[in-house]
Amino acid sequence: MYVHARAFVAGAMSATLLSFGAGAAMAATPPSHPASITVKASPTTVKAGNTVRFAGRTSGIRSGASVMLQMDKNGKWIPLHVNSKVKKGNAYALATRVHMKGTQQFRVASGKTHSSTVNVTVQ
Repeated sequence: MYVHARAFVAGAMSATLLSFGAGAAMAATPPSHPASITVKASPTTVKAGNTVRFAGRTSGIRSGASVMLQMDKNGKWIPLHVNSKVKKGNAYALATRVHMKGTQQFRVASGKTHSSTVNVTVQ
């Protein structure tokens, strides 16, 4: 009888340790789909002082999360303080007036995730 009880306790402890180990391994597994953001500008050519709209979709970013418009200035991404929230269906939209003439590069970011670059020509 004593041998059976020891075997039972040893089996239970092994199962407990295995389940904790499996939980830790599952917690350390990265998400299968990394977060992403798409962006399109409209129009892509505009006169100085006019508005450009930026819209797109997100994946792996929750509804209600904030997205921010950024502009490349001398190789550094500068936040433009133009924010929006991700809507149901993972869509977002932003708009800003552009003033600096030339080809400007923009992207949309949420946390460490950002879209590809989109060019807007300002005349």
